[in-house]
Amino acid sequence: MGNTFNTNGIDRRPVGIVARDESGETFPKSWTANDRVEQRTSLFAEYLRILSRHRWMIFASAIAGILLSFLLSFASLPYYRARTSLDIQSLNSDFMNMRAVAPTGEGNGSSAETNVQTQIKLLQSDTLLQRTKARLAAEPHSATTPRLDLASRLIGMLHLPISVGKPISSDDLIEDTAKHVTVKPLGITRLVEITCDSWNAEFAARFCNTLTTQFKEADLETRSSESEKTSRWLAQQAADIKLLAEESQHKLEAATGGNGLVLSQESTTVGEDKLRELQAELVRAQADRIQKESQSEIAAVALSTTLPSVMDSPEYRRYQEKLADLKGKVAQLVPPLTEENPKVIHLRSEIREVEAGMEAARNANSNRLKNELETARHREMLLMTAYHMQEANVSSDLGKAAQVSLLRREVESEQQLYQTLLQRAKEAGFASAMQASTVRLVDAAHKPKMPFSPRRGTSTMAGLLLGSLFGIGFAFYKDRNSDILRVPGEVERYLNLNELGVIPSSRYEDKAFPASRSDSIITLQSGSSTIVRNADVLDMAGWSSHFSVVAEAYRSTTFSILLTGNSSNRARVYVVTSPNAGDGKTTVTSNLGVALSKSNLRVVILDGDLRKPGMHNALHVPNDVGLRNLLRGEIDLARATIGTFCKATRIPNLSVIPSGSGSEEVVQLLHSPRLAELIDRLHREFDVVLIDTPPMLHMADARIFACYSQGAILVIRSGSTSREQATKARDFFDKDRVRLIGTILNAFDPGRERLSKYYDSYYRYKQEAETFQKAATGS
Repeated sequence: MGNTFNTNGIDRRPVGIVARDESGETFPKSWTANDRVEQRTSLFAEYLRILSRHRWMIFASAIAGILLSFLLSFASLPYYRARTSLDIQSLNSDFMNMRAVAPTGEGNGSSAETNVQTQIKLLQSDTLLQRTKARLAAEPHSATTPRLDLASRLIGMLHLPISVGKPISSDDLIEDTAKHVTVKPLGITRLVEITCDSWNAEFAARFCNTLTTQFKEADLETRSSESEKTSRWLAQQAADIKLLAEESQHKLEAATGGNGLVLSQESTTVGEDKLRELQAELVRAQADRIQKESQSEIAAVALSTTLPSVMDSPEYRRYQEKLADLKGKVAQLVPPLTEENPKVIHLRSEIREVEAGMEAARNANSNRLKNELETARHREMLLMTAYHMQEANVSSDLGKAAQVSLLRREVESEQQLYQTLLQRAKEAGFASAMQASTVRLVDAAHKPKMPFSPRRGTSTMAGLLLGSLFGIGFAFYKDRNSDILRVPGEVERYLNLNELGVIPSSRYEDKAFPASRSDSIITLQSGSSTIVRNADVLDMAGWSSHFSVVAEAYRSTTFSILLTGNSSNRARVYVVTSPNAGDGKTTVTSNLGVALSKSNLRVVILDGDLRKPGMHNALHVPNDVGLRNLLRGEIDLARATIGTFCKATRIPNLSVIPSGSGSEEVVQLLHSPRLAELIDRLHREFDVVLIDTPPMLHMADARIFACYSQGAILVIRSGSTSREQATKARDFFDKDRVRLIGTILNAFDPGRERLSKYYDSYYRYKQEAETFQKAATGS
């Protein structure tokens, strides 16, 4: 960029942001609330113009999205969804006194809702899925399944010798279906719905039904196994007690000598009563100790994760549910994410914490059983000690009768314990033999008739939406990353330069308002020196007309130029140039000359574009003598009359100095001291001097002429000149200390920029004026 201040003291620094509203938006402090509203409105209008400008690209992007979605659905395998529902019932532990023979207390303290959630997690467990996959793999099935996507079916119908993809193997079909199993509760009920999505409709229903069957079998096997273990252990304990009872019976017979001594059952002594009480407590303690040992033995033999006392623990269930949820999240993240991803590491850490909590719960359950067993043993030991002490106290009094009585009681207690254990063993055997399941099949899965995916209507709408969004986003990206100057005001906004005027495109006027075209406006083809309209005869009817939007644009521009000029009586000398070729500087210069001459000013146009002259064609004058001849010294500027080298045009007050004849090096001619003499002579003879120069970015001609002028005018072509090019041109003038009085936006097309109403007010005024004139003429 150039200096912050130019040589004329114009501050080109952007306005500082010194205020912020409640929404956080920044704005100049001098703005009012209406200014901010207008700014937001203008931004919204600009967004609409961007969308309208790129509407065909957005439309093409939307069509591409639709085609892409159709192609994807065309080649995608269809998914069929089968559904089945189960009724999860709670186990009735009071049936046949099953609660008394279950050492783990299964089902105690758990609600129906918790039971349903637990069963859902079990249905989603990897163990059940692996069991189901193994069962399906063991059943008779075909090795492959044909592809049922639309492309394969179409190829099959047409019998084309091509293949879209390989047939689906049975292993891939099983694995993919296992990944698309969903279990969810149905409202506030005991019902659970299982959905299985598969590439094959029949296999989807088959997988669902196999899954429910395996779940019921696993539930029955678990309960039957636990009951069988309990029954076997109780039977073994009953056999041991039977041996003890028989041994006690032999001792009793030996003590009585076989004479059937009968002991008194109602002793009146305090010692006998106390001994009897201790004996009863000891029997209960022994029964309690045996029960605790059975529970401890079961806990030691069975897996801790299968013990109902552990699984029914609310804390352990919460851990199980949290562990299943965390593993599900990890399965969703890996892949695509790797194990080094922070989210995966965090989830793995939480899984380890949950597993540690589950291990702690299992250890706590084991420690509780051990503590209860130790307590029972200690209590039994204490009772046994107390019993023996009391026996010793009363033995001296009772003698042989007491001993016999004690043996009799031992026999009775052991026989009672034997009967109790034998009854429990039978009940446990009944429970294991009874095939009662808590899972009831409500609706079996049936073969779905239609695939649920891909949904071509939905995918088409999604493709349309995504394609449109991509097109809109790309349109904004393209527009924001484009630095082309297009509409009025952008030069002032981005370059902080005065915009002297806006010249509309003559093609826009011909197209939008054909009745208002002005054939007298001088127009050159881009890159050519031929006149587009009236090249032979320069009719001035258009300039004399009161209503021509192009002519009015030039009149307004000339007025802006005159206002920015100096206030001295010397002639104003302006260099007209542009950053690039084809920006229309020659057309603008010639028409500015016409417009200035209409203000009763003596105007001369100097054709300084010696490389590609065109002003003589634009104003229809000969090019035999001109600037080249003057700079070579063929004409004495001090003595020659102005008419010798200055050609008068058909337009009053407008003259032109063409480029002249010759082929010398342009740089040598422009550095001739005669150029300063020529400019000085034109100062004295004319009111306004316009110098048409070549594009300045790559040629120094305009910068050389500008050193002899009072200012430069930069022509910007709408939709062609970029901000970078205009900025470089401005910086060149700043470095040369040349005053850049402003810019002219040329070839502005409101229709192309979606500002079709830009000149509506002008043409409404024109129509009203013509209507008024016709009415006045008619009256």
